[in-house]
Amino acid sequence: MEAILTLLKFATRQKMAFYAGTDLLKQLLSFKVPFTKIGATLLAIVELFSASFWDTPRTPRGPELDLTGYEIVFEDNFDGDELNTDVWNVTTSGSSTGFYDPSAMTVKDGNLTITAEYKDGPQGKGWYTGDMRLYEKYCKGYFEIRCKAYPNQKRGDFWSAFWLSVYGEYIPEVSQGGPGGCEIDIEWFSESTRGDRVVGITPAVWLNGADDDPEIDGINFGDYAAQKDPVEEYNTYGILWTDTEYIWYINGVEAVRTSYAKGVSEVPEELIVTLCSPSKASTVTRTAEDPVGEYVIDYIRIWQLP
Repeated sequence: MEAILTLLKFATRQKMAFYAGTDLLKQLLSFKVPFTKIGATLLAIVELFSASFWDTPRTPRGPELDLTGYEIVFEDNFDGDELNTDVWNVTTSGSSTGFYDPSAMTVKDGNLTITAEYKDGPQGKGWYTGDMRLYEKYCKGYFEIRCKAYPNQKRGDFWSAFWLSVYGEYIPEVSQGGPGGCEIDIEWFSESTRGDRVVGITPAVWLNGADDDPEIDGINFGDYAAQKDPVEEYNTYGILWTDTEYIWYINGVEAVRTSYAKGVSEVPEELIVTLCSPSKASTVTRTAEDPVGEYVIDYIRIWQLP
């Protein structure tokens, strides 16, 4: 079956959905599914096979988040009227398509708002977005954001991201396939197959040294839908980084987990919040006349075991 899926050019995320759907189908046909859950199981099977063949979003159906024993070690509710630059390092530099600049970031009414806008700003005329990262680095724990995502509508538009990274993780000698550091992502894109709206998140892990391939290794787990409109309403999204795996949650419900490659990161990493820009200026499909797009963040919190 693996050879057939590879021949069909299924991505890893599609293969994962196919095998998960096959396992559920086997359980159903062998009468291992309780009668009261037959309907929900059938719906999950249809959704998983749809995700495998057409790369459509999945609904989080895993266990609920349990932070028993964890304690909050960082919390920013964005009160007041300015960002706390004692804890956040705000990027001021040119991006791939414009500029990262504090002028794209405002704190008001208990929210941090990062905008994507074409303007004549502090660094000159061009696209302005925001990027910030905590000065303090963290190793393992639960990292959560409550937000409204940027309304990414099409390929070549800007997009929201909440992620962890360590400098140099894309060098095999540093990453070591994971334990030396990796990039752990939550990103909000428009639906991968239709490109018409943001439905939820795309979890991913990026690193180098998973094998002998000199290119960057990594895995994209596909799209996972939020229960409420991720652009118009607040949802919570989190990454639980344990001793053995990474687990992504939407509104406290598990979406997907992995211990990808040669083990989880064992080094402190930066927590980063970015309104990302496309890789090349020529790929930007948003125009200067389009309305300002916003990434609105209610809070960011970190829990760790004592």
